[in-house]
Amino acid sequence: MEAESKGSFAFTNLSRELRDHIYEILLQSSRTPPVSPDHGGARKYPSEEDEEYFETCNCYPAEDLQSTAAPLQLTCRQVHDEVQEAVLRLKISRNLPYKLDLMMLDEAKLYPTWLAFPAFVDDIPRLDVDFRLFGDVEGKQSAMRGGCGGPPLLIWSLFRLTERFLRRGPDFLASCEPNRYLSIDELAVNVITPSPPPPNGYADRTTFLRWGDRKGLVHPEDMVSFLVVHMDILLRRSRYTAPYARLVFQRVKRMTFSLDGMVRKSWDLTALVPEYTPPPPPPSSSIRLPSANSVQQST
Repeated sequence: MEAESKGSFAFTNLSRELRDHIYEILLQSSRTPPVSPDHGGARKYPSEEDEEYFETCNCYPAEDLQSTAAPLQLTCRQVHDEVQEAVLRLKISRNLPYKLDLMMLDEAKLYPTWLAFPAFVDDIPRLDVDFRLFGDVEGKQSAMRGGCGGPPLLIWSLFRLTERFLRRGPDFLASCEPNRYLSIDELAVNVITPSPPPPNGYADRTTFLRWGDRKGLVHPEDMVSFLVVHMDILLRRSRYTAPYARLVFQRVKRMTFSLDGMVRKSWDLTALVPEYTPPPPPPSSSIRLPSANSVQQST
């Protein structure tokens, strides 16, 4: 009752030190990941006109993303400026968390969900991706199998997911911003072992990715090995993969794949020497990769 009688107080009446502490707590907060793909919220698929190459696995969030900083910055000019300063401090000290949850269902669908996106910046120090496994492949068509000598559909979809973020920002289906240049210092993908173990067990590791009947969930060890092998192939930048790898090389400095936090493979993209050097893109403020059809015609 005593507190009610005193009425409300202005946030800006708090000391600057206390306000900065509140900003940092909010900017470093993150959401709880969905329990399963069924609890991941409404999803949308890209239109056929929007697809440049294969991404049949990707199920994008239907709702637009709002950064953690946005509501604070809309309060008043003073708070807006103080939040901007807090973002800069955390970014310089590499304590500004960007975190994406990526659920794979039945070896066929990918469900990205942002857990932490504190503020819109053009150069992200580190993007953490938690790769979680769900479902059972029995009786389903696995996207982890390749075809016609090219990478599997799952790898193409992962590459397209990364490209969409670099070109469009966190709203994967948004329109491209011609004057925006988004980059990532380190892209860290961590495959997480399910806990508790899957109810139907893991798929037989001795027949991993062979044609024929399989059932169960892909083993996390097999999953991270699969990702490392195929990403290694794409990052070699042969004449067949160079058009697709170009944007990643231009805007991602380092890439890491881990299993439960233990690093399995890391690439310094600034030091890799390509097997094939593609011609430079035409002068433009917007970098647009060639379509799959144009690559096939050129070969």
